[in-house]
Amino acid sequence: MKQKQYFLFLILLLCSQLLVAQTVKSDSLSREAYTQILALHFTRARKLLQAEKKQNPDNVYVDYLENYHQFLRSFISEDETIFNEANAEFDLHYQRISELSNDNPFKKLFLANMNLQWAFTRLKFGQYVKSAWQINKAYRLITANVKHFPAFVPNYITMGVLHIMIGIVPDEYGWMLRLISMNGSVEQGKAEIYRVLESSLKNPHYAYLKSEALFYLGFVELNLSSDQSSIDKLMKYMNREEPDNLLLSFLKADILIHHGKNEKALNLLNQLSDRSNHYPFYYLDYMKGECYLRKLNPQADDYFSLFVHSFHGKNYIKDAWRKRAWLAFLQGDSSGYRQNLDTLLTCGATLVDADKNAQDEAESGQYPNANLLRARLLFDGGYYAQARLVLNTMGLKKLSHTEQVERLYRYGRIAHRLHQWDEAKKQYRKSLILGSNLPQYFAANAALKLGQIYESEDSLKMAGYYYQQCLQLHFDEYRNSIRGKAKNGLERIKSKIKN
Repeated sequence: MKQKQYFLFLILLLCSQLLVAQTVKSDSLSREAYTQILALHFTRARKLLQAEKKQNPDNVYVDYLENYHQFLRSFISEDETIFNEANAEFDLHYQRISELSNDNPFKKLFLANMNLQWAFTRLKFGQYVKSAWQINKAYRLITANVKHFPAFVPNYITMGVLHIMIGIVPDEYGWMLRLISMNGSVEQGKAEIYRVLESSLKNPHYAYLKSEALFYLGFVELNLSSDQSSIDKLMKYMNREEPDNLLLSFLKADILIHHGKNEKALNLLNQLSDRSNHYPFYYLDYMKGECYLRKLNPQADDYFSLFVHSFHGKNYIKDAWRKRAWLAFLQGDSSGYRQNLDTLLTCGATLVDADKNAQDEAESGQYPNANLLRARLLFDGGYYAQARLVLNTMGLKKLSHTEQVERLYRYGRIAHRLHQWDEAKKQYRKSLILGSNLPQYFAANAALKLGQIYESEDSLKMAGYYYQQCLQLHFDEYRNSIRGKAKNGLERIKSKIKN
């Protein structure tokens, strides 16, 4: 459900083009600096770049990597002071790279990536007009580069990411894409990045692109695909990559959490506990809090507290306070629940779905159903038998209509994860019928999951019917995320029918 934030993170690796060209010198120092930047070892990287700059002052690849370093600092920290300092250096780096020959395939690729990176960084700081302008400029640059250098493999990571982004734009903003003639789809973008991955596996010349392609594909499959086999295959490749790559480790942990493999995710995050040599990445503490919360372990509060008091950005702050409130509530501390929600109202932002829902819960003044909350958390952690046991003990007569719908939906989700297809369909249909007029997401996600089950069974007509049902429902929670997945499902079906 964190699609917005998940696709902000998709552009984190756009700067990793390491091929050697006559006017872009990529020697051992530059390659090592890139490796350290990607691992978030920024202090080491800066020393390497300074040494390279002394040896080769005209090497614009250094400008590219320095910009990459500044971009990541701004993006991860969400610190406005760091952003303003980095933004001041952007023009100098951009100008030096612009002086490359037009015959050099790296020129427009680098410039496109730089525009895209800062476009998404600007989104975090509310600079929406400048961001839209830079996304459009990135699209024009990479489209031109693909046209003039169609065999240049690195093009297709950047092009693929842009096509995926275009494909998930909410319906209400479709007019904007048509106005500026930007078009693309998720399936098109995935195919382009998979092309790069295949090249990296078959051709040693492109082997360096493997981890980058895996990073993007992992996010796409995690957020927009229902194909577990694709995720499993990508995870096998990722497990072979350098374990000190903190961004790739983050993605692996996120995939494990998303697929209910809570213990494995917690083990991985515990292995990353000593991050003293890395740039601060406090979101990993938030993730560890999530893992303990799904075990209903009060230790989760320690990590949510560390996150909200250490991170100076705005995203996921409200959600972390809400989860601290949940922990208090599940321990019978109603006043602690309200105090945490009151704090929530005074901090953070509502740019991501999790924070929006946290804000709505705080403003509603209502208390959650403790058993439904326990079942939800246990399910999210992959503790399916425990979650079902909690649902079984609930008395139906005391439940509101919305709570009854959620209970049916939770039963469906458990059955789905256990591959009990008929039971999952039964419970999803019930929650869809009874919850179609509710503002909560239960009915819409039930329709989406029905579409995914039928698609996996190759019943494309039924899958299309339920994806369409999802798009026709009116609901507030996780709207863009759920609708984006349904749209992508319809796109896949059309592609399968055509082929």
